[in-house]
Amino acid sequence: MFLEKYNLEANPFARGQVRPRIQSIASRSAVVGLKKLLDRTLYCLFLSGRSGVGKSALVERHLKSLKGQTVSLIGPGVLTAAQFIAKILRDVGLPPIDATEVELRNIIEVYLRHQIAKGVRVLLVVDSLERLAEPVLKELETLMALRFKHRPMMGFVLLTRSEELVQNMIPVGSGPPLAPYAHARLAGFTLDETAEYIMACLLSVDGQNAHQLFPEEVLRDVQAYTQGIVGSINSLCFEALNLMAQGNDEGADAVLDSALIAAAAERLNLRHDPSFSRDPEDELSAESIQQTDPGELQLQSAHLLVTSRGDVIAEIALNRPRMVLGRDESCDISLHSSYVSRYQNLFMETGAGWVLIDLGSTNGCFVNGRRVTHHELHDGDIIAVGHHQISFVGSRGRRAATRSEAPASAGGSKSADTLLSSVSLGKSA
Repeated sequence: MFLEKYNLEANPFARGQVRPRIQSIASRSAVVGLKKLLDRTLYCLFLSGRSGVGKSALVERHLKSLKGQTVSLIGPGVLTAAQFIAKILRDVGLPPIDATEVELRNIIEVYLRHQIAKGVRVLLVVDSLERLAEPVLKELETLMALRFKHRPMMGFVLLTRSEELVQNMIPVGSGPPLAPYAHARLAGFTLDETAEYIMACLLSVDGQNAHQLFPEEVLRDVQAYTQGIVGSINSLCFEALNLMAQGNDEGADAVLDSALIAAAAERLNLRHDPSFSRDPEDELSAESIQQTDPGELQLQSAHLLVTSRGDVIAEIALNRPRMVLGRDESCDISLHSSYVSRYQNLFMETGAGWVLIDLGSTNGCFVNGRRVTHHELHDGDIIAVGHHQISFVGSRGRRAATRSEAPASAGGSKSADTLLSSVSLGKSA
């Protein structure tokens, strides 16, 4: 046997091996957005996340269930606006057309109107958005602006590694009659999810004593080297188990330890990042962040991006002139973390913009690595809260509008019916 002590006849992490599918919290959030897109309650979904988190695989899996929609797939190989439009027309079944860029644009608009009349929607999926040429991005934005009876003429799924690109492309304050937009972020497995996945893989091939084979310290090492990326977990575990089997020729007890994981990681050129193997209480999740009375959230001129272990896990609109952040549930923004004071910071809107004030927190208030007690916030400022980071996002250099300056169409304090992110920030009932 491959490893007799653990009843493994073969390496369960080998390439091509059928393995159980474990869905992360971040993936479940993205799936909700995809389902809304497919049932047409949503018309544009941005999927972001670092390379390897499974953005393309997730979309491909759910597009198989499409009914009454035509799909066009665009990758970074499309270099010009004319190629972009021609590729869409080919994907929807039209023959090659010899026409100018302007003529192609008119043809696709006529075709989309015809499809709408038939009850068929064209769904455009764009992968590696950050690698598209500038003319293609401009043409994409033109298509996103096409309307028929105040409704978008296409559906869009846009995949990217760039959070900044998403912020630049989402229309600010895009409410009715415009279609809603959503932004879901994919991340690697958490430490618990990685452990669940590895144990499920071992059990799927009738492996025994899985917890002895992968003790807690080894699981932490795997997480630190792979950052929860499934492909990297498979490669690292495969390499480590092979090394262990090779060193077990004389019948000695096989032991998987940190040294073997490190040796396997070196072969795969994986870097150790201890921040990904912290205890759960050191981490934030979407569920650990709550905002009191968020109302109907919209893309405000100022908001916060909450980051944990390198991944943005939530967006919070600064939709009131004074908002307190802290661990206590009475705060406007509560972060359930032992490294956050009960009342940590105050975000206050002034005539000159937003100001951050330290409320005498235990660990102090740091902005861009410098300790402050009072700081005028600017777009891109990084606020450290314990071990966590919060990015302040302004309105691309413009001062946030005060309540008295809000457009009359906003209906007083009631916000436009537009999604801010796929993460639900409201408190549970």
